Amino acid sequence: MSDQLTSISIPFLLRGADGAIHVRYGVNDDPRRWGYEVLGLDWYEEELIRGFPVMEASVEHPAEGYGADMGWIQVAEYEVRDPGAEERVTVFDVPPQLGDTETPYLAFGVRPTAFDAPSITSREVTWRASTFLTYTPDAVLSRVVRAVAGFSWGYDVVAGEVTIVPLSVATREDWTVVVPGLQERFPNWTTLDEPWIG
Repeated sequence: MSDQLTSISIPFLLRGADGAIHVRYGVNDDPRRWGYEVLGLDWYEEELIRGFPVMEASVEHPAEGYGADMGWIQVAEYEVRDPGAEERVTVFDVPPQLGDTETPYLAFGVRPTAFDAPSITSREVTWRASTFLTYTPDAVLSRVVRAVAGFSWGYDVVAGEVTIVPLSVATREDWTVVVPGLQERFPNWTTLDEPWIG
């Protein structure tokens, strides 16, 4: 199967060693490939999902074991402008199965991979996500997160037509913007706003 996704690499430094985030990003033209049918959505139709973005970010770093434990934190902001259904929402994107655990991660583990393929049935939408690779200085012992790098991406829906927006590398200032919201949403965690040098 041909891969229509584009790739970008983002360098970072963690615990004194160089690493890289490898992001594959593009149009979701095959929802079955990306596992949509296993979600059991009552509105699932492939034609409703085609055209929305798909994102997969993997981590390359020489550390092993606890030294390679990292987490992905994703903040999604969207505005729906459909008549009678208008809303503006900010979501700290956590899998529903972990929603009650007070965990801020989209994904966590040894060199974890982040994956997302959002879609919506609304016809007028602006949707943006900021996705950050983070770590805890003592690996897994405390509820502390510090970002090392990130990127932004998303899509627009106008009159039912979907356009994905180009992926861009995040700055430390982008992280600074989301820190207050993270601290409010996850008060039992400490979110460090420090230079991106591990």
